[in-house]
Amino acid sequence: MERFFKPAAQTFMDSITPLEESQYAVIGAPLDLTSSHRSGSRFSPDAIRQASHYMETYSLRTGLDLEDVSISDLGNIVDTGSVEGALRNIEDAVSIVVGSEKVPVMLGGEHAVTLGALRAVRPDLVVDFDAHLDLRDRLLGLRLSHGTFMRRAMEELDFRLVIIGGRALSKEEVEYVEENDDRVRLISADDEGMKTIREWSDLSSSVYVTVDMDVVDPSSAPAVGNPSPEGISVTQLIDMIAGVSDLDIKGFDLTEVAPHFDSGLTAIQAAYIVLETIYSMESGRRARG
Repeated sequence: MERFFKPAAQTFMDSITPLEESQYAVIGAPLDLTSSHRSGSRFSPDAIRQASHYMETYSLRTGLDLEDVSISDLGNIVDTGSVEGALRNIEDAVSIVVGSEKVPVMLGGEHAVTLGALRAVRPDLVVDFDAHLDLRDRLLGLRLSHGTFMRRAMEELDFRLVIIGGRALSKEEVEYVEENDDRVRLISADDEGMKTIREWSDLSSSVYVTVDMDVVDPSSAPAVGNPSPEGISVTQLIDMIAGVSDLDIKGFDLTEVAPHFDSGLTAIQAAYIVLETIYSMESGRRARG
């Protein structure tokens, strides 16, 4: 494991639990090489960790407290200087976590880091909370970037994709969704959207959940790489994640916080979302027995 990670200055929720004794393994993925607007998401994993130290730990939604979950923090993926190099390290590291029967919880970094995790987890269903579809064939001349990685993932891997909260998109991406409606759905953050997730989850044995923080309205999360108006609320986001927590979630990530663009609010929101998601996954795990 040492060759993939360097220790973080602070751990998420001040965890000192070793991997073998944990159920959830936090991984920092500070990749920030293909930003098309604001850069700085490489600072996100440590900013989220720092924000987590000042949160209360009891969850009203689940009735769980920090002592009810076992979280390890493996540190940050070593910087390789290239997107593919970073994705290979992420894939290898997540594979070790999954092979240890732990749930990876990855803190990005730009959203492209999700591709590395998907290569390792190979889920049947991906639930993607994002203002953008990330289904372009190229962005700024790049075939592999934060705006194209999901297209590459769908070309490489066999999964269904549900995108929730998408509103900043290109005609090319809309056409791609229409042409691949047996594998991709763009849905709204409401009961009808949850119905679609339920229908597709019945056909799936494993689920991966990914959150790009720009899915949240910029009034609540301004420090993101590509902010877009008319986003959902933090409450809507967490409630929808909780709504799928009874599924067999094999991995989770949160990406695209650019912490230097506000005074800390977005990192605080992100840390809270991560902790509540861990609680929701634990609550679902216990319910499934």
